[in-house]
Amino acid sequence: MERKISLYETKEALLRSGYLLEHRIEEFLRRKAYYVEANEAYPDPETAKSRELDIYAIGAQKAGPEERDFIFPVLLVECVNNPQPIAFLTKSPIVPFLHSEDIRVAGLPAKIRGEGANPSWEALPSYLAMDKYHHYCRGRVATQFCSFVEKRKQQNVTEWMATHEDSHFDSFRKLAAAVNHFSTEHFESWRFGGREFVNVEFFYPVLVVQGDLLDVRHGTKALRVNPTNHIQYRMTMITSERKQKIYQIDVVTERQFPKLLKLIEEEVAKSARLLRRRHVAVRKAIDEIVKKARRFRSPAKIRAAMEP
Repeated sequence: MERKISLYETKEALLRSGYLLEHRIEEFLRRKAYYVEANEAYPDPETAKSRELDIYAIGAQKAGPEERDFIFPVLLVECVNNPQPIAFLTKSPIVPFLHSEDIRVAGLPAKIRGEGANPSWEALPSYLAMDKYHHYCRGRVATQFCSFVEKRKQQNVTEWMATHEDSHFDSFRKLAAAVNHFSTEHFESWRFGGREFVNVEFFYPVLVVQGDLLDVRHGTKALRVNPTNHIQYRMTMITSERKQKIYQIDVVTERQFPKLLKLIEEEVAKSARLLRRRHVAVRKAIDEIVKKARRFRSPAKIRAAMEP
């Protein structure tokens, strides 16, 4: 006969699984006045089967003189319980200001014409000079990570092996796919009515870990390994359109998550102030984009007209 799990074992299994971590992050975001959906579904880009993201949360910030002018920070969150530390090999980026190109936005206007005799369209992060204040453009970054598994025990001595955990890679892959899905959906679900307003979503993929994070730095003579609460991880993925895209993902401990959220909110507030200050150019961009895009019925063509 199969043994029934005890209440104590149930509690321990839940603690190990990360379900309670997800619940705590969800409740924290609700207290901060975000609209939160747990286990939000999205299609897997390879299999087209439904997958679930742990947390989808969206806030709002007034971004223009008109009543319905808003920008929206969108947090896409995966939660993992890592019994062993996750180590990230970090380095100083060569051209940190270019990381502003990896800030994902979707909506209206996602681009604005620059100034001058023959102004061209600029992606919104470039127009707002977000490289001056966005955290993607500051600090060290990682492109490699590993965790640890017990290899063997000899004479009561444990030997550990560094390995690339598939579950951690899957979490990063889910976050990248979620960014693609929700940004594309925001563009392609657009239905033009009368007057359009500022309606831009800024996407922040975040991995929250319950265990420890390590910052590994390769010096001239030795490795330096230090505990940390926040890592910026950059990964490259090939999209369904066979294009290479870079995703910058914040990896934070649970105790660091409130500080990350405060940082995100400061960046969004700065972007909102800049948009309000430049509302004439913003209004002109909206009207020009809408004039072109409303001619189309195909969601893909509407997205192409609205994207940078």
